[in-house]
Amino acid sequence: MVVKVYTAPGCAFCVIIENFLKRNNIKFKEIDISKNAKGFHAALICLKKGVELPPHPEDYGVLLTVLGGKGIFTDSRGAFDLGKNQSIYIKKDEIRGIKAEEDLIILGIQDRGKGGCEK
Repeated sequence: MVVKVYTAPGCAFCVIIENFLKRNNIKFKEIDISKNAKGFHAALICLKKGVELPPHPEDYGVLLTVLGGKGIFTDSRGAFDLGKNQSIYIKKDEIRGIKAEEDLIILGIQDRGKGGCEK
């Protein structure tokens, strides 16, 4: 089995994951989403303190990573307090919501393709 690692230029988490896989002799295939972005879209989400996106379903999976601030992230499993450098992956058609406890900056990577993270 080969692990797929979706990366982007300047992604510190990607380097950490790749180093972990190398140290543990786990085979992986790097897929640079900036070059091979079939079905992937990136979005920077900025919410002021107190702003809330009520829980709702979407037709794509999404990896949300907090770049700054704190917020409450909701999915079908419940509510989670996330801060800087913490992430959550929410599957396609799953309920998702966000409430900014502080000014919040989030990087969202949407998986709109066939056979991406949903496989």
